[in-house]
Amino acid sequence: MMLSFRIAIILSLLTAGSKSFAQSIQIKIEDSKNKTPLSSAVVLAENSDKKQFVGITGEDGTCTIDVSLPCFVTVHYLGYPDVHTQLHSSDTTIILTSLENSLNEVVITGEYNINTSDKSVYNVRVLDSKQIEAKQSSTLADLLNTQLNIRLNQDNILGTGISINGLSGQNVKILIDGVPVIGRENGNINLSQILLNDVERIEIIEGPASVMYGTDAIGGLINIITKQNSPSKVELTLNSLYETDGRYNIDGNAFFKMGSDHFSANGGRYFFDGFSNPDTARWQEWKPYEQHFLGVEYGLKSQHTDAQFKLKYFHETTQNKGVAILTPYEAYAFDEYYLTDRYDASWIQSVRLTRNLKIDFTNAYSNYSRIRNTYRKDLVALTQELVPLSSMQDSSLFQQFVFRGNFSRILPVKKINFMFGYDVNLENGRGEKLLDEKQSLNDYALFMSAQLKLNRFTLRPSLRGGFNSRYDEPLIPAFNLVFNPDDSWAIRTGYSRGFRAPSLKELDLLFVDVNHNIHGNPDLKAEDSHHFVFSADYNQRIEKSVVHLGSSLSFNSIHNVITLAQTDASSNFYTYINIDKYRTISGALEISYGYQPFSFGSGFSLTALYNSLSETNDKVPIFSYSPEWNLNTTFEWKKLNAMMNIQLKVTGTTFGYALDDSSNVYQTQIASYSMLDANITKNILKKRIIATLGGKNLLNVQDIKSTGVAGVHSADTGSIPNSTGRFIYINLALKIFKQ
Repeated sequence: MMLSFRIAIILSLLTAGSKSFAQSIQIKIEDSKNKTPLSSAVVLAENSDKKQFVGITGEDGTCTIDVSLPCFVTVHYLGYPDVHTQLHSSDTTIILTSLENSLNEVVITGEYNINTSDKSVYNVRVLDSKQIEAKQSSTLADLLNTQLNIRLNQDNILGTGISINGLSGQNVKILIDGVPVIGRENGNINLSQILLNDVERIEIIEGPASVMYGTDAIGGLINIITKQNSPSKVELTLNSLYETDGRYNIDGNAFFKMGSDHFSANGGRYFFDGFSNPDTARWQEWKPYEQHFLGVEYGLKSQHTDAQFKLKYFHETTQNKGVAILTPYEAYAFDEYYLTDRYDASWIQSVRLTRNLKIDFTNAYSNYSRIRNTYRKDLVALTQELVPLSSMQDSSLFQQFVFRGNFSRILPVKKINFMFGYDVNLENGRGEKLLDEKQSLNDYALFMSAQLKLNRFTLRPSLRGGFNSRYDEPLIPAFNLVFNPDDSWAIRTGYSRGFRAPSLKELDLLFVDVNHNIHGNPDLKAEDSHHFVFSADYNQRIEKSVVHLGSSLSFNSIHNVITLAQTDASSNFYTYINIDKYRTISGALEISYGYQPFSFGSGFSLTALYNSLSETNDKVPIFSYSPEWNLNTTFEWKKLNAMMNIQLKVTGTTFGYALDDSSNVYQTQIASYSMLDANITKNILKKRIIATLGGKNLLNVQDIKSTGVAGVHSADTGSIPNSTGRFIYINLALKIFKQ
């Protein structure tokens, strides 16, 4: 009898132990603002034996996992910071705070995982969807024209270029969802071809990001992040825009959520009628263009994998109508048509191996082509025929394959996390202006970094090494540190080495006609730079108000700068050489304040630009200084469902020095100018209709006065094109959504 009693006790204890070892726990995930359940959230649980279990929340925001208690849980949901907590109860609700409602912004560029801006080792500027909508920006050029430390330059054939902290666009890398944008003309990506109709936010790193992203990132990096989620199961949007300077835009977006997967599509047509002041019969200073675009995306989400497959197409036709030639017998003109096509395909995937280990893959193909056709237009019969001269026709095609992957440990509670990966870029080009009409450039690189947390210090040393098929690629180190003395402060310092590879055009250009004798140089070295930065940011929430103070100081020194130089005057022979060095120093102060319904922000920067002639001429100063100041303010009338936005940027005079034909030094100058934009937005029927009335360039700045400065398609005429002038616009957006 006693033996049977003992056996029963042992069996009951074993049964109880087995239940405690593996029991079902229910976890509910909710949003902190409105307590709504969050579906498709990934929940990773780890027991004391380090065994891991994964669940995905359903429509009610709950999931059930068989795991023993206590357990350590990580919750991952797009648009929210990861939550790490230990559970002791079998029925738990975990509250997530959207990064839109947090004091600091979400960043992913250069990070191991989704992070907040105060914890990032980089000083990342974030332009979120609210800022894009407030400014009513259709293109990247529209959005950036009032940003501090960013300057745009206009070429009426090649489009809109950029400089950051005094470094030109050939040193600025542009990514879309981590994939490099190709198709540089005169070193610049045309920002007017980067459309924002499906963009969620934009992240900007000022300074080199070459360790992780390779070439062309000496001056900075712009990562454009597209929309990949919606609070609604179905969301349809139609946007239309009219501007009084002759722009007519229409585009649409569709988003469908299918369980944990999603499908989205977007497309549209943007048209510009051209503009001249004064108006002329044919020739126009601002060339008319027409853009068509289409994109689709399919996203997959499972317990361990997030993946997106994207296809995009873009086409632009730009017209350059010639001046009419009139004779007693005929009337004709020579018209140029520039045809640009972009095809992009990408597969982006993130695989969680365990709760704290993941692998990210990016595989992409990009195709860029540009054709110039010149026609002789009969202005009487209204017919045209292609001019049979090779010098008046041109075509080029560039293709790029990108294979990128990285393995990382991403657990924030660990003192040491790490990342290492590979980056392969295969580029080839074809065209009449390339040597042998076909060239290629292949780059293979490995990179690694470690992130160490020591109390309130976060240190990240990084290193990149690679092999290039055409030149010697330098070893690229970087060291970044961020100190958070409390939750309000983020103090950063760092050193980065950067590089810019010679482009295919600089290596293999062959442009010889009656007016040109330009040759590439296959012996070019890569430009390399040294960058030092210090910044301090303060963010504080005081009751219902938010205060931000920021300051930064950076120094760039670039060597082996590639420049086009005349090496034989008798034959007018030009080629690219490594000769110049260049330096910039930039400092900035920023302040912003928000107290519903009002927000205000302002900043001042001063950039020092290096004068290379100072090395040989004592009268030339080492640096020339150029200031900037910007202001933006927003006011919301919640009762009227309306918002007013005003943005102003003042760009100071830019001085430089050059040599005339007699080798005498003279000063160049680009005059100061101001850009002012304002609009009022009204939400109707719970944001199903959004109407905006606004004005851009309200101070009517058209051409900027200059002395001794000429562009690629403009002579030294005493002015540089900046804008078509003051114009009014109306934007109407219609939204249909199903919760």
